[in-house]
Amino acid sequence: MKFVTKILDKIKQSDFIKNVATLATGTTLAQSISIFTAPVLYRIYSKVDYGTLGLYMAIIGVIGVFSTMQYTQPILLEKEDDNAKTVMWLNHIINTGLTILVFLIVLGLGRFIGTFLNNEAIRPWLYLAPISIFFNGQNEIFRVWANRKKKYKIMSFNAILSAILVPITSISIGLLHKGPLGLFLGLLISQIIPPIVMLIVITKNEDLGFKYFNWNLIKIKAKEYSNFPLYTLPSEFINRFTNQLPVFMLSTYSGPATVGVYNLCVRMLGLPIQLIGSAVGEVFKQKATLDFNTQGRFDSIFLKTLKILIITSIPPLLFILFFAPKIFGFIFGAKWIESGVFAQILILMYMLKLITSPLSYSYIIRNRLKEDMYWHLYMLGSMSLVFFWGFKLTDNYKLILFIFMLNYSFVYLIYLIRSYLFSNGK
Repeated sequence: MKFVTKILDKIKQSDFIKNVATLATGTTLAQSISIFTAPVLYRIYSKVDYGTLGLYMAIIGVIGVFSTMQYTQPILLEKEDDNAKTVMWLNHIINTGLTILVFLIVLGLGRFIGTFLNNEAIRPWLYLAPISIFFNGQNEIFRVWANRKKKYKIMSFNAILSAILVPITSISIGLLHKGPLGLFLGLLISQIIPPIVMLIVITKNEDLGFKYFNWNLIKIKAKEYSNFPLYTLPSEFINRFTNQLPVFMLSTYSGPATVGVYNLCVRMLGLPIQLIGSAVGEVFKQKATLDFNTQGRFDSIFLKTLKILIITSIPPLLFILFFAPKIFGFIFGAKWIESGVFAQILILMYMLKLITSPLSYSYIIRNRLKEDMYWHLYMLGSMSLVFFWGFKLTDNYKLILFIFMLNYSFVYLIYLIRSYLFSNGK
């Protein structure tokens, strides 16, 4: 009992665990709402509807990497708040410029994109892309500032608010209108509301106004942190493109229905990452950066975080391996059983992703951006070979996904080892 009491006292006194708990609570409630409403949504909308939405999200995800040119990280890394606010303005400028560029691209190439990806239904929805790009970019900027100021309650609140608005919109419209309209409007609301709420809350106590818009200083900061667009941007672009490569290839060779099946799988497998990984990752970034700036190392918080993530990842791994097809069929309907088979194939990769992704921020803290870019180049080359040659040699997309999983798992293991070495100064 004394031992248990001692452990509980440590937990109560730990800011790290408190902050993780705050974010995790919000994310848990948000994901619970998503889980409970998903069976209704997946019975209202077809595989093709979800396939079209999944393709749109893949496109936005890849293009969105340029929304701030990766200059959001210096907002957290800056030692002085005034300089961090100037970097925020740098991000606002870049995000607005990309929004305009995406609008012009959609006007000129919208028809070609739909034909190239074997999904003509995607074409009218591409006109929403500039809106998604702008608000996703603004949300990223404000989230980093909120993390810097430890505003974890508003971050948690936003997750819950989005989780409530999305199913309400999608279900209401889906019952009245056939097709993916409700899905797209639900997505759009989840992208627009959070940055607006975040801006209102953080500007109550913080002045983020035009007095921090100093063009000369903005140019200085852009040059000072040029490593981020130079190395992190290509790495992140390659990472996102590689992650979405299955969507693009399945859409081209197998059709939107298979994309819908795949997207349900990765959405469910991604829940623990969103639930635990994102909360742990946000707090780890702040604490690890502080430890490194004050002590020159952050292996203590690295190992503590690693233990939490390993313990968290084991139950989902075993559950999915043994029961996934039956669970998917029972919850979402018989037409989605194949998503459970996909989940059995990909679960090891997602377990390693849950463990590694938060800790890989070590690369940014130790400024090992060039090495990070090289690994992403390997991923792009190897995954391109897996999919392009795979679909030339066979139409067995499950076998191709299995090879995809093995290759990605190998890279996650390398990242984990290297991140630990960075944390203790090696």
